[in-house]
Amino acid sequence: MIALLQAERTRLVRFGVSGLCSTAIHSLVAAALFALRDATPVSANAVAFLCATAFSYLANTLWSFSSTVRTRNATRFLAVTLVGFVETMLLARAAEALDASRAMSVVAIALLIPPTTFVLHRRWTYR
Repeated sequence: MIALLQAERTRLVRFGVSGLCSTAIHSLVAAALFALRDATPVSANAVAFLCATAFSYLANTLWSFSSTVRTRNATRFLAVTLVGFVETMLLARAAEALDASRAMSVVAIALLIPPTTFVLHRRWTYR
């Protein structure tokens, strides 16, 4: 039982590290496109999102969940990414409706999206 809990904790920590790295990649790619290509916010963030998502899929598949790259889990990973996006938009709209501060909306999203995506990946993407 303790070994299972330790394995789950390791998976969760790796998931968190992968998420932080993915966020850093997104930020760096967008910043580079702004600086080197004078990209618009939409184009820079679109490219950055794609790069970060590709990294996130590989890092979570190979490291966090110790799985192999497959079409099935890639498709499921993208579906969970879409669910996370929809949840993000719902939380942002809720923050607007409640007249919460912009910072509070970011905090809510940062606290609620990762647990949701972790559980979905653990129970569905990589089962």
